[in-house]
Amino acid sequence: MKTLLYLGLISTAFGLLAARTTDVLTDTGVSMDNIREDVLTNLTAEQWFSFNSTGAMRRMAKRIPEGSRATAVRALGRVVRSYVESGDFNNQYLDWVRGQYRVDERYSDEAIAMQEKNLNAVDGVVTEQLTMMEQAYAQMDPAMLQMAIRMQVKARESELASMDAEQRARELKELADVKKILTATEGKPAEFKKQFMAYTTRQLKQDVARNVGQEKEKLAETKQRNGDYRKQKAEFDAHADYRPLLRQRLKDFIALCSDVNFDAKVTTQGYRREFVDAAYTSKPAEWKFLYRLGKEPVMEARAFAREWLTDLEKTTK
Repeated sequence: MKTLLYLGLISTAFGLLAARTTDVLTDTGVSMDNIREDVLTNLTAEQWFSFNSTGAMRRMAKRIPEGSRATAVRALGRVVRSYVESGDFNNQYLDWVRGQYRVDERYSDEAIAMQEKNLNAVDGVVTEQLTMMEQAYAQMDPAMLQMAIRMQVKARESELASMDAEQRARELKELADVKKILTATEGKPAEFKKQFMAYTTRQLKQDVARNVGQEKEKLAETKQRNGDYRKQKAEFDAHADYRPLLRQRLKDFIALCSDVNFDAKVTTQGYRREFVDAAYTSKPAEWKFLYRLGKEPVMEARAFAREWLTDLEKTTK
């Protein structure tokens, strides 16, 4: 039998509630943190039921008189349902779903659209950068520019030792090109400015072409893996609504409650209590758990579950 969310509700209600239920959390020592943890655990676990009670909670359980147990179950049931229907729980559940059904957003439709948009904007960006560069150089005195570049070359050469092999090779190539221009235009500042601007323009266009090539490769990979993304997204979406799972848990619980025979006889054999009818001995742990709780709280929990299920079936398929 799969985990039954309402087993958590019943055990919490019957096993934890004090006689007064006007403030159920205060009366029982149960915190919202307890509820947050145990509701999600029991909703999503594949089997068994789990609830972590304290000694104080168990002592309070012994004080519950006959006739008050059904009221206790319903009081805590309302607290649990209120939390399950809150945005807080929905966010907690979605966090759990994200951990179970991971979606790699790097290959999403939105990522493809953004990459395509960036590639389509490259020409405009390059034109803008070239215009800005030309405007900046136009305001510079040729002799001052030549002197500044010469000083820049020396500074860049002093940094070569700190570069890795690939970066150093690229830097040496660029420095060699600039030094060649400086040598060819020695004493000719205006010619230097003309050749240096042409060189810078070529470099910018080459860098852009290289980057565009890399981005096109990334876009191709994104499109290729978009199919995987869509499968991941479909799997995530199929589990993003907790209500179908909750509805099934409630159905399972209602069926289990209806199957329990609270009139089943037991006998003591040594230190153990055994069912007189051997057929009950093989019943699952959940069945025996409800049997021990007793008819009053279990039937009230079943009624509460039926009411909740009726409401859920109005909103889920």
